[in-house]
Amino acid sequence: MAEIGIRELKSGASRVIDEVSAGRSYVVTKRGRPAAVIVPLEEAEDLVLANAEESITMRRRARKAYRGGRSRLLGEIG
Repeated sequence: MAEIGIRELKSGASRVIDEVSAGRSYVVTKRGRPAAVIVPLEEAEDLVLANAEESITMRRRARKAYRGGRSRLLGEIG
């Protein structure tokens, strides 16, 4: 993931947004230290959904069922 300083981000915001819209991601640095991440909207949506409480609960239940032998991985079916 490319890094971009706040000053460069301010001066080239339109270009950066165009690049992010095309799929590029950036770590935004403040005084040389990572401060934020800019990612394409689709990637951000995936992150939000992956960390939603309902999704986390479903994954925990699925892992518990697998460990208990009540389910199998898709690769094991066939």
